[in-house]
Amino acid sequence: MGGSQSSSLKSDKSSPKKNDFITGIRKFGKTAKENIDHELARKMMIQREVQMAVNIARARDNIQIFGTAWISLVSVITVAKIAKKPVPGVAAVPVVVGGLLLGNMADMAYGNKLARVAKEAEHILEYERERLVPMKQAPVSRFYTQDEKALFFDKATPAAMVWPSSMFSRSFLPCEKEKDDGSSD
Repeated sequence: MGGSQSSSLKSDKSSPKKNDFITGIRKFGKTAKENIDHELARKMMIQREVQMAVNIARARDNIQIFGTAWISLVSVITVAKIAKKPVPGVAAVPVVVGGLLLGNMADMAYGNKLARVAKEAEHILEYERERLVPMKQAPVSRFYTQDEKALFFDKATPAAMVWPSSMFSRSFLPCEKEKDDGSSD
């Protein structure tokens, strides 16, 4: 009996060391997880900034290309009008539409369109999350609740069932309702 008491006293003495070791491992694990989370967030931030910069650069490039074409068109029409040459009225359409498109591109390239789009995306993420639910075959669909899936997919009609596609794409296949009606008899 004396031997068992002495071993229990030894385990009590080694227990604080064991607890300190386990606590140290837990602290290390927590610190490592925080560092990994921080690094992942930092990489996501950099990726986001790079993607935004690419979008802005693409818009600026489009302005250079389409702006040059639009200015050339407007210049030709203006020179023709000054020379009193006949210019068809339909030539006003690309001038007006091109001006609107260039204004939109300029807003993206030099204005605050990207910020407005980001705010709209925040609104969609917060209040219209059901629009983002993927189809059931997607690997990430398991992260959405049945309620979220039901909000979007129950209201949706497959694109092939909407006119004019419904006249052609599924006309040779039995509809789901027809299958159900035939099997219930």
